[in-house]
Amino acid sequence: MVKQLTVFIENKPGSLNTVTEILGKNNINIVTFSLADTTDFGLLRMIVSNPEKARECLKGELISTHLNDVIVVQTDRSSDSLYRLVNACRDLNIQYMYVWSSNGEATGVVLKITEAEEGEKLLKAAGFRVLNEEEAYLI
Repeated sequence: MVKQLTVFIENKPGSLNTVTEILGKNNINIVTFSLADTTDFGLLRMIVSNPEKARECLKGELISTHLNDVIVVQTDRSSDSLYRLVNACRDLNIQYMYVWSSNGEATGVVLKITEAEEGEKLLKAAGFRVLNEEEAYLI
């Protein structure tokens, strides 16, 4: 499992800038992120180099955060890789997922699954490489 940092931000100019500035000043690297917004607020989900430190730095600035476990799966760049992954999870409750890629052959897929341990076992049994935090930072 990998720790994901979720930051609750207002949907107004400068909010994202504030978060990234705080993390940058504290030498915390953002590995990947996903931003979902509504009219009034946004959920910034991130995999960062030091999630506990990131959370403390943001909380110190009165920014609401949450840490939770997610599964990070390495996939290749084949045309059916996402299909194979989603198909392997078809009987699980996927709450959300997002993808990041690199210059290499690998792609990382972040999955929030209700039954995380079951999902991790199922994905490994299906032949997927499930990454730990250290491995996820190297994609």
